[in-house]
Amino acid sequence: MMFLFLVNITFAQKDTSKTTPSTNSSPTVAPQKQEPSLPSLENFKPKISLGAGMLSFWGDLYSDHYQAPWTARIGYDLNISHRLNRYLQINFNVMFGKLGADENEPTRNENFESEIRCGGFNLLYDFGNFIPDNYKIRPWISAGVAGFEFLSKTDLFDKNGEKYNYWSDGSIKNMAEGSAGSQNAKDLVRDYVYETDIRERNADGFGKYQERSWAFPLGFGALMQITDRFDFKMGVQYYLTNTDYIDGITDKSLGNRVGNKSMDQFVYASFGLQYDLVFTKKDKTDTIPDSHYDGVDWLAIDNADYDKDGVKDWDDKCHGTPVGVKVDAFGCPLDDDKDGVPNYMDDENPSPKGFEVNLHGVALTDEFWQSWFDHYFDSLGLDKSTEVIGNAYAINPVKPKVVSPEQKMYTVNLATYKGGVPSDEMAYLLSIGDIKSTVLDDGTTVIYTSGSFDDVLKAVERRDEFFAEGNKKAKINYFKDEKLNDVTSEELEKLVKEAKAGGVKTNTVAANNTNPKNNVTTNENTFAKGDIVYRVQLGAYKNKISKAVFKNKGGVLELKTTDDYYRYVTNGCKTIKEAATLRADLVLMGYQDAFVTAYKDGHRIPMSATKATMATNEKEDLNENKVFNSIDKSLIHFKLQLGSLKKPGTESSMEERIKDLDVVDKQATSTGMIRYVTGNYSTKDAAEKARLELENKGFPEAFIIATFKNEIISIQEAMELLK
Repeated sequence: MMFLFLVNITFAQKDTSKTTPSTNSSPTVAPQKQEPSLPSLENFKPKISLGAGMLSFWGDLYSDHYQAPWTARIGYDLNISHRLNRYLQINFNVMFGKLGADENEPTRNENFESEIRCGGFNLLYDFGNFIPDNYKIRPWISAGVAGFEFLSKTDLFDKNGEKYNYWSDGSIKNMAEGSAGSQNAKDLVRDYVYETDIRERNADGFGKYQERSWAFPLGFGALMQITDRFDFKMGVQYYLTNTDYIDGITDKSLGNRVGNKSMDQFVYASFGLQYDLVFTKKDKTDTIPDSHYDGVDWLAIDNADYDKDGVKDWDDKCHGTPVGVKVDAFGCPLDDDKDGVPNYMDDENPSPKGFEVNLHGVALTDEFWQSWFDHYFDSLGLDKSTEVIGNAYAINPVKPKVVSPEQKMYTVNLATYKGGVPSDEMAYLLSIGDIKSTVLDDGTTVIYTSGSFDDVLKAVERRDEFFAEGNKKAKINYFKDEKLNDVTSEELEKLVKEAKAGGVKTNTVAANNTNPKNNVTTNENTFAKGDIVYRVQLGAYKNKISKAVFKNKGGVLELKTTDDYYRYVTNGCKTIKEAATLRADLVLMGYQDAFVTAYKDGHRIPMSATKATMATNEKEDLNENKVFNSIDKSLIHFKLQLGSLKKPGTESSMEERIKDLDVVDKQATSTGMIRYVTGNYSTKDAAEKARLELENKGFPEAFIIATFKNEIISIQEAMELLK
């Protein structure tokens, strides 16, 4: 309706200067060319364009208050224009589409999507008083006014009606973080269906505000002529609006929803096709007469050689070659080393093959890039030292062997489970010294593999060992880019042939350490058939625990049982001495109830059946489904983080706020941010009580975090470890 109203205004204009044509047949003198007046119905010669583009929001969301272009929504526009003179035209347009934004900040998570319908007019200046008519491309700038309406909604619930709760670790749950029972909270996935009307929600008490406003678009772009009737049009328009309600957040919003004082704005970047509705071809009498070329020396033009390089201009592909420079048959300077820099400009001729060169033809070698990097790093004023960050409690950390992400590492696939592992199968897997578990992308399917070889023949040899033991389902897989991939029988046959023909390396990279003696992957030594595999049991829990909680030099294996418990054990040890030493170190690290178990030939065996000397005659409990927790609970603490992380250099305001608090720990994170932490509580209830006290002191953004041995873990993990 708005568009029809604007068009009707255009066609209703009258030209009051028009007079009745004279019937006198006497010749008349053609009037001098004048700039046309405002368009009338008779001289209205419109062009129409259809376009599409992206609508980006600039408002109260995001810390920088603007939306990245690649997250923008699509919009469409229809435009009718009429030229007023050679450099100015008036445009009437409508535009509709969607605006939206999805904010994910440490202290706030807001989102919205709004339907936009807009109509108005603008004046467009295309520099026609400077640019000749025969130019195919013309830049333009514009300014105008438009009315628009919006209907904004937000996504608060998933498809099952469960409300999103954003946790400090970046996940979305169906319960608020820290609420009663939140350790059993389920993960939710946003469905991006914006079901809740922002105005009807009335989260900040704004009431029934107007969902329409005025905007003042400022634009720039370019027009490119394709044919006599069609133009390609592209441009960007910045809409300065007169409302701050598009995203439902203003500077008067409540709590952490408060926004800035600026009005909401949006940007429409578009392209489209413009069609001339009334174009008429020029009369043939307007063409240049033949007499115009009288006296032209066509032979001189044909033989002209402007740069005096011996190649006629018509054949010269490199005009303007300096005088005296040798050229080829096409008039281009010679380039003997084919590096793209002609001989007369080349400071290194010939340049080494295979290297990029600079503007002077000098090869950009490894030494050049090292020098460039050194100068760049020095300009930053940083210390060129290598910092290895790991677990402060790790036992004798071992430098891992570097394997290229693109390199294929072959392994033997032994079993795949979607769910828990039966007790007898668990004993079989744990009796394999170099067993490894890989969780697929669905989060539930786990594949158990043995070995890691860059020699496919070694992998086949390992697979055949499992065949001989009765595991006929064993097959070859390979790791690449940290993902497990299948190998078809045809591919395997081809790989084996190539390997036997000498086309594949024959060394083997170990999973943790390499034994150069026999090139087989183990922790310390090779596990052979019949060997006893010792492991240290670390715990069995109802809820999943991060492997990072059990950091140690031997690595950790996670297995899910059929009764939905998660069991954690160390990687295999070959000798009881090695296992006992590892267990003793783990006890000192806080895993006070960790104990050693033994496996052989697919079964768990009692320690008395090994070479271990038993200190007691008490019968060992061989139940694999036993639930236990080896962790020293006194090492688990709850603390209070005073708001979101701070960037270095922005601490002054926080330092002023915390000056009256008793003890505040200022910690640097691995991402370079700064965390302010206070308190040290053995229970979550005590931490919650302290949080409420901090809230009354002016820290409403403070929240509870959990630590194990001074390293942050999730609150749910802490509650599980305290059971």
